[in-house]
Amino acid sequence: MRVMIIGAGQVGTAVALALEARHDVTVVDIDPQRLAALSLRGDILAVEGSGTTRAALLRAGARDTDLVIAATDRDDSNIVAAMMARAICKGKIVARTHSYEYVEAWRNGHLDVDFVVSSEQESAQAVARAAGYPTAVQTDVFVGGLVEMIEYVVDVRSVGIAGRTVAEVGVPDESVIASIIRGDRLIIPGGTDRIEAGDRLVLIASPAAARGWAQRLAPGHAAIDDVVVVGAGATGTRIAALLAELGLHVRLVERDRDRARRAAEDLPGVRVFCADGTDLDFMAREGVGRSDALIATTGDDARDLLIGLIGRRLGVRAVIAVVADPAFIPIFEAAGVDLALNERLVTAEEIVRFTHDPRTTGFAMLEGDRAEVLEIEVSDRSTMLGVPFHKRPLTGAIVGAIVRGERVIFPRGHDSLQVGDRVVLFADARRVAELERTL
Repeated sequence: MRVMIIGAGQVGTAVALALEARHDVTVVDIDPQRLAALSLRGDILAVEGSGTTRAALLRAGARDTDLVIAATDRDDSNIVAAMMARAICKGKIVARTHSYEYVEAWRNGHLDVDFVVSSEQESAQAVARAAGYPTAVQTDVFVGGLVEMIEYVVDVRSVGIAGRTVAEVGVPDESVIASIIRGDRLIIPGGTDRIEAGDRLVLIASPAAARGWAQRLAPGHAAIDDVVVVGAGATGTRIAALLAELGLHVRLVERDRDRARRAAEDLPGVRVFCADGTDLDFMAREGVGRSDALIATTGDDARDLLIGLIGRRLGVRAVIAVVADPAFIPIFEAAGVDLALNERLVTAEEIVRFTHDPRTTGFAMLEGDRAEVLEIEVSDRSTMLGVPFHKRPLTGAIVGAIVRGERVIFPRGHDSLQVGDRVVLFADARRVAELERTL
């Protein structure tokens, strides 16, 4: 596939690096230094120019492009670039936006593009999923929520896990251990593979089984009900709104008076406080330490780290931060933040889905895109049909769930694929293109 990315910022760069090994990637940007740095990191054609102009798009080969992704940091530039690309090429057009209003306009048929990705909406959904499993490294949902993917670090507190083989662990019926990640190794496990402290387990499971795994891997962490969100910017307000829609008790703290007032008007189900989340006295007085989760999303990484540490000192069970610079994620986690998310990387993951086979309806990137989880329909020409899984017909991959009619099957060795099945598949990212052809 020929892919053109407009914008070499964090989102554009993340998308380009995730795609360059499997696709012909061209990146258009007005900054020659950004382009030069990106070209050194992968097999990427760099074109200097503005993606909002017809001349630059034609020079970059838009006429013969299969997918155009407008991914700059400016909404107006992305919308103009998407419209210009629509007039030139017959491929799919994806536009990134910070505004949920553009998403609604697209859904109402007012924007002639194939998909609009909202960074704030994707971040809010990622945080909402993480709130269900606050100590998980990563979570995602497939098959309309009937199948969940969770990734956990195994430690000495994990009940009956560390030091045992997969067979000894006792895998619940409605779940599959999709991978053991140990350092740089992605292990597709068999019954004799041993799980060690420090490993990351990728699990594909029903919601009930996923909760059971969470109780074993992170004992003592009850369900999240009371949440404090600090920061009423676009991302913070979307997070607060979504969590309130899920029935959680949400408090929103914002130091800017105008922002706090607007949030109070727009979010009637949320208690809004005009205060500074770094004010230790205020946070203690409002009983923030008794909340189940604290989410720091002010847009200022230094302040968010401080807010997270204040929450940890006050006794909040789970601390989550939306981090502006992905390079700081390890620092946040080393300092005691349970989960640090970067909205640009979350947005990039959603965009990358459009480069997959059209039968792929769900997608998640893990471990910096070293691994992927896909939801894909099985072709009636697949060479996998009728082959029992105990024969290990897939290399570098494992089927974690099969959707057959109204049933969801979490397969064992005697199971096999049938015509019409949809599968949730864990795979080494380098194998995904070949696996899509095989399926």
